[in-house]
Amino acid sequence: MTKEEWIAQLSEIEQQTLELEKMIQVKVAAERGRQLFQLHVKKERIQNRMKLVEEGARFLCGEPETPSFVGTFKPAAGSL
Repeated sequence: MTKEEWIAQLSEIEQQTLELEKMIQVKVAAERGRQLFQLHVKKERIQNRMKLVEEGARFLCGEPETPSFVGTFKPAAGSL
């Protein structure tokens, strides 16, 4: 193997390595984004459950006649 062939091969290996690094960075970023989204969804579910528990407790203890969250629901598509 001549010096020129060795340098060309080394350059090709370096290019492949850079491409692999970019692919890894993209996959890691996508995974982090997915995990953050899942955490956000879980947080919202927990908050909604806590609100329902609080409103249920208020309703059962006799404070309001109907839970206050009932007015915050959005009507379903196509409903009146």
